[in-house]
Amino acid sequence: MCHYRKCVNYKRCLSIPVFPKLSDPGSITGQRIIVATVSLASLIGALDMSIVNITVPTIIKSWQIPIGVGSLIIISYMLTITGLILFMGKLGDRYGFRLLFILGLVLFGLGSLLCGMAADITSLIVFRVLQGAGAAMFSAIGPAVITTYLPPSARGRSLGFLIAMSAAGYALGPGIGGFVSQYAGWRWVFFLNIPIVILALLMSWYCLPPASKKVEQKPLNFTGPALFVAALILLLSAFTFYQVPGTPDAVLLLLFFGGVIIAGFFAFRERHNPDPLISLALVRNRDFKLGILACLIITTLFSGVTYLMPLYLINSRHLDPTLAGLIMTIPALLSILVAPASGSFADRHGSIRISMIAVGLAAAGFLIFFTFNPLTLVLIIVAGLLITRVSTAAFFGPNARLIMGHCPPGSVGDGSGVMMTVRHVGMVAGIAFFQSVFAIRMYMAGIPRNGTPLVSKLTPALSVLGYQAVFLVSFALCIIVIIIIRMTREVPDSEYSPAPELLPPDAMI
Repeated sequence: MCHYRKCVNYKRCLSIPVFPKLSDPGSITGQRIIVATVSLASLIGALDMSIVNITVPTIIKSWQIPIGVGSLIIISYMLTITGLILFMGKLGDRYGFRLLFILGLVLFGLGSLLCGMAADITSLIVFRVLQGAGAAMFSAIGPAVITTYLPPSARGRSLGFLIAMSAAGYALGPGIGGFVSQYAGWRWVFFLNIPIVILALLMSWYCLPPASKKVEQKPLNFTGPALFVAALILLLSAFTFYQVPGTPDAVLLLLFFGGVIIAGFFAFRERHNPDPLISLALVRNRDFKLGILACLIITTLFSGVTYLMPLYLINSRHLDPTLAGLIMTIPALLSILVAPASGSFADRHGSIRISMIAVGLAAAGFLIFFTFNPLTLVLIIVAGLLITRVSTAAFFGPNARLIMGHCPPGSVGDGSGVMMTVRHVGMVAGIAFFQSVFAIRMYMAGIPRNGTPLVSKLTPALSVLGYQAVFLVSFALCIIVIIIIRMTREVPDSEYSPAPELLPPDAMI
């Protein structure tokens, strides 16, 4: 790299990494470093979604704020990511993956610093939105970078590793957050992000390859993204506040139908838009849509069951919270190893076959769960949890490989944004959906629906009925996903492999 401003090639040099061998996707070292870079960002984005959860009670007590207001610390970050990911993926196709990725890290790091320095709850929520905007950028770009710059033979393994690192962040967040907030204070939960962000920035600056060609740009469509974000936030808010006892039905209906109306207007407008938020090449691709649908269902299932299992272990089986946490952590950590391995198998044997095997195993695990009763041995519970958690983790790598394989050149970032949006929607909706399944079964058993929490009214026998309903619905969803996967076409590796001249443009930074 040229270090002298008087050099005639100075501006050109700025767009080239200092260590070109590290950013060469043609080398094994370059591929591994690219995957490590985007996976590190995925880790901190997921970590910050779960690490803060355990610190919220401390913040509530410190500032003497209502519990409902304190929950906005979590909800603001979650909704911002979910609402913006799709638009950020489209910006990546337009302006370059490297630029958006680095900008996202900068915003996330700045938001983390400001969150740690926040003087009141209002400023903290605003800074969490800034954090979420940055996380949406690099979360949307990660799968697109892997799909664009890595060869087809390494995509499944790499996408599996990316997803595994995200799972690691969710799994490790509560433990790290509890330790840090107890011994250093809750502000250090945010300051902890800074050194990791700096490392990720250095890696992305020097190791993510620049694009080779710029394309003609069209004016940005801001109305479509604004309508999409508004519809998504209203719908997710309806699901979220349904979980809050005492929320008036009128408020829930207003949020839900408001979101549906705006979503309908968004769909109508996008059909007549020359530059829609979601590329027409993806909207018309049957196999892409089937892959996305399978991803949505399994993510919803994964999120809901993961949320309810600790409640089952602690409230219904009366296990010590530490033991319950250990039982939940072991499968989560094992999933980190399984996800890349399943992606590697998909590289060799195809995504369809490995996805069907993974979902079939998950269905078998939910049948084991369905037999649970108040006398079921803890060892059998752990076995069922291992089967379902590991098999669903094994699904995501092959599924991501399948989805991204159906993205044509020029729509890779768009497809990545759609996939990551669906994953986040599933994570939010899954908790509300399966909590609703449980609650409906309890109401059918005779518990009155009067706006008060269910937990205090549950007996061990009633709890079993609720969880059996959850596991039966989970089994049925697995069967539906197997049918969807069977209907999906495997994409030949060469079909959508982007040629070098078609790589997305990258601004000089």
